[in-house]
Amino acid sequence: MDISFNKLPLGIYTEEILKKQWPGVLKTRGVNEGRCEIVELDGEHVLQVTVLKGKVGPQDGGVSFRSRFGDSSNEYTAEYKVRVPKDFEYVRGGKLPGLCGGSNPQGGASTAKADGFSARVMWRESGTLEQYIYYMDKEAQSQWGKDFLWTTGKNKQITITPDMWKSLGTRTDDRCYLTPDVWHTVKTYIKMNAPEKEDGKIITWLDGKEVLNLDLRFRKDNSFAIDSFQFSVFFGGNEESWCPCKDEKIYLKDFSFHS
Repeated sequence: MDISFNKLPLGIYTEEILKKQWPGVLKTRGVNEGRCEIVELDGEHVLQVTVLKGKVGPQDGGVSFRSRFGDSSNEYTAEYKVRVPKDFEYVRGGKLPGLCGGSNPQGGASTAKADGFSARVMWRESGTLEQYIYYMDKEAQSQWGKDFLWTTGKNKQITITPDMWKSLGTRTDDRCYLTPDVWHTVKTYIKMNAPEKEDGKIITWLDGKEVLNLDLRFRKDNSFAIDSFQFSVFFGGNEESWCPCKDEKIYLKDFSFHS
């Protein structure tokens, strides 16, 4: 399945238009409020998401919706392009889209029941990129998802630990960044684990280079698989320190999904 915006007219991307392009749309936020728009950029029609000044999360400041595929699958690949403008301010970070399944845990939801997962993308300070994952084996004492750093180094399984947070704003050659005025291609492949085995996989590529390669356990049984794409574009976190200082624009295009 491929989703392009090139043939759409310029203007507000309404929920009616969205539901014609995306399958099984659930729980839209920020769409009816007019925060999605088709604009022209470098001669193409692309999706522009406006994230409001002083707001975190999709309800008041950004955009989110879940798109359920026709069938669930044990393997899926999602790909899209994302760009931020030259004057984009990263603040503490925010969410970008990713694959999910089952209960699609997010927003601090518990994964104790092992009934779902989500694997979205986040940018952090200075545009540092990571995979933000809710899954059954994340630390039970942590309310939030687990952060895995994207890197061009040899070790593609780096967990962001508490002592690393202060250094995320410092740029290094082996980290990956959301660079302004550049179309970045994000591609993620996920394979579900067999019951009682830790043979699940998440592999992510940024602009064609592998930046993450994880072995994970998503489930205890076959009660769910990969069944959806969670479109999330917003700042946060859930505190004021994550808020953008001005209205921000984020551009997306060329979505592709294959099982």
